[in-house]
Amino acid sequence: MRDSDLAFSSFPVIMFDRMEPFMPIRVGFNMIREPADSGVDYRRLKGTRSEIDLGLEGLECVIEYGVWWDWDIEHLYELEAIWVYLGEDSSVLRLEASWHGGFNEMSCEGKIPRVGDIPVVFSQPGKHAFAPDPGWFTPREEMALPCKRNAGSGGVHVTPLFEGRIEKTPEHDELVSRYLRARAFQPTFEFDKEWRMPEGAFVEWDQLREWIPGRVAEIIARLRAG
Repeated sequence: MRDSDLAFSSFPVIMFDRMEPFMPIRVGFNMIREPADSGVDYRRLKGTRSEIDLGLEGLECVIEYGVWWDWDIEHLYELEAIWVYLGEDSSVLRLEASWHGGFNEMSCEGKIPRVGDIPVVFSQPGKHAFAPDPGWFTPREEMALPCKRNAGSGGVHVTPLFEGRIEKTPEHDELVSRYLRARAFQPTFEFDKEWRMPEGAFVEWDQLREWIPGRVAEIIARLRAG
């Protein structure tokens, strides 16, 4: 099986809050078979405690996904990561995903949550951090604040991956803030909106990384044009 087909068929289902306004736009994948730094999460470095674990018994490869949203409720764009550890028979041995600057194993009582045979992760309302169970999104009052009072507070988001490639100015921040304040919402914490990645959203990670700065500039131009 081609790497692209394997990566596409191995991507988890993402469950969203009923009121979530923002769905992913694209997903980039990277096949990892030898020790390497993460391409998506600059904090997962070879030789550190956060290194991607290639020593798992029966492991064939790790598929690293960068999940792109145009919008987080607090700022322009969101990029979250998922790591699927595949065995020789393409079974999922381990599932990890990003959470506010870190990452966690996506398991409940030692089991990977699934929809049928497909692994599933839950996305924090508005903010999109991943969890294996909606019970992680507590206390609800605190988790709802970014979706309401803090909407648009971050303006244009620039991570170390894109320093010098994405422009952030007071004008841009105000355009973004105005757009997101108008989309503030109250989460229901009922996760019944299912997202399965369409083939048209799927690219190699290097392609997605090169596309992102232009996408941000395009969104800013649209906001400026009204």
